[in-house]
Amino acid sequence: MLENLLSASTQKQVVGVALTPGIGLEAIIYDRNKNIALKYGRKKVEYNFSTREIQDYVEFKTALSDLMREMNVAPKSMAYLVLPNVYFDFIEIPSSIAEAEIRTALLSKAEEFYLFKKEEPISGWCNVVNINDTSQKRLAYTSFQKNAVDNLKDIFSDVGLQLVGVESSYSATIRGLYSIGLLDDVLSKKDSWTAMMVNTNSFTLLYFDADNLLECTEVPIAIKSFSTEEAYAAISSSASQLLDNFSSSKLYIISQTDDICAEVLKRQMQFDKDIVTVDSNKYAKKPLIDVMQSPDFNKANAMTLSAVGASNIKTELNLLINVMADDPSSNLGVYFTTSIMGTVVDVTSELVAKLSIILAVICLLVFGAIALACSVINSSAEENISEISSEISNIDKIIAAESKEEVVEEIDMNAIIDEIAQTNVKAIKYYDSIASDIPKNIWLTQYYNKQGDKILVAGVAESIIDIYEYYKNLKIVSPESDIKLTELKVLAYNENTQSLFNGLSINTDKTRLYTFEISNTTIDNIVSQQAPKDKAVNEGDIIVKPAPPAEGENVEQMAEQVKPAE
Repeated sequence: MLENLLSASTQKQVVGVALTPGIGLEAIIYDRNKNIALKYGRKKVEYNFSTREIQDYVEFKTALSDLMREMNVAPKSMAYLVLPNVYFDFIEIPSSIAEAEIRTALLSKAEEFYLFKKEEPISGWCNVVNINDTSQKRLAYTSFQKNAVDNLKDIFSDVGLQLVGVESSYSATIRGLYSIGLLDDVLSKKDSWTAMMVNTNSFTLLYFDADNLLECTEVPIAIKSFSTEEAYAAISSSASQLLDNFSSSKLYIISQTDDICAEVLKRQMQFDKDIVTVDSNKYAKKPLIDVMQSPDFNKANAMTLSAVGASNIKTELNLLINVMADDPSSNLGVYFTTSIMGTVVDVTSELVAKLSIILAVICLLVFGAIALACSVINSSAEENISEISSEISNIDKIIAAESKEEVVEEIDMNAIIDEIAQTNVKAIKYYDSIASDIPKNIWLTQYYNKQGDKILVAGVAESIIDIYEYYKNLKIVSPESDIKLTELKVLAYNENTQSLFNGLSINTDKTRLYTFEISNTTIDNIVSQQAPKDKAVNEGDIIVKPAPPAEGENVEQMAEQVKPAE
């Protein structure tokens, strides 16, 4: 049962779609467990290198629709799109920076590129290498025209597909190399290596240390302006000079143009280490992976690594740069990918639900067996308890008959008195502080003490230093308490406040007063117990003194109530 469940939930079906200049629009449905293309198709679509955008979106939509129909792709399937690189770069930022700030930083840097001075960019990124300085992290990121991505989302929706990602051919090509197993040896040995991608109007070098991308260099070269021999010589000379900057143990030459054969270029490269070639052009002799179904098997020979990478986005290689990553429609419903008994499994919400049902059934069976066993044991235990209870009853009767002395419980009154005194020692200490420890420039307006545990003191002071001295005095009389200065406000000293505190010995040179509160509780906790504010009361353990009267009212009585100890 579990085996059938896993095979049914092995992976989410994602249609990989890749546009490559000179090759066209490819679509692949990939089975990564068997490393085969279940379905493959290709249509001609033109790409404009000047604007770095699809030449004709109507042509693109028609080609995509025809591919999905010929490959019999189910409606509402998810699709992942790879486009020719527009802008690729690195950035180092503080490790603590938030995602929104990352996007702002990438936007600012991408706008330096000529294309994005008029077009708004949309960017995606991933961590590419661990830096010794933990306060910094290094990101590789790619950017496309946001308007172009929005157009493509609408086209995929019209065709009946859910577009879940858009990515550069750079990162997708490397993921394609990984998918077909060409990186197994360098990754297992943790060697450094370089991928060289040759296209119609440029070649690009991506330098890796194991699975960490360290450098990316794109070199424009108008291949069609050279003769065949001159094109090979120009690429070989320029690339060989750049390779001297890297300590690569292996070079991967990937040609995606009919003008350059990777195998021929290999023989002209000045590189004394191992070279692996991949042709995705007219020189390719067979597809990169086996194809089970295709409208035209001859076209599969020129299958590109970027198309394979588009169809296999969940890999252990940390190089997925989706510019739609924060788009709600990009959610694949895949929590993570794991391997069970040699089978790669996507842990999805559906799989979790099925496993939960199986686990619930198993638990019910186990609990049922336990309940049955407990029932049998309980029946036997009840018989034993009945016998023991009878014996205990007989023993109690014997003890009652033979007992001649009464047990008298002694009460230690001194211990009770000491406990009461200890309970109230905090409250007594705080009450003492009211009489003896108030600085002369502080006037109390409120005092609350509940058995020494909950205290709230509020008042007015001429300076923060006076407030601190009073707070320190309270801590001295009860150092184990948890009271804190919970409120401190500035009260401007003007004509209103002068008349308000008339009768109090407040220094009139002061330009401001301070109201404060020292407590380990809140006024909300006691407000329901307070009496009206127009009189001082004593209710239980609560003492509330009136706030200063309004202008024109008698303040002498208030001054007498809150006058500090001299």
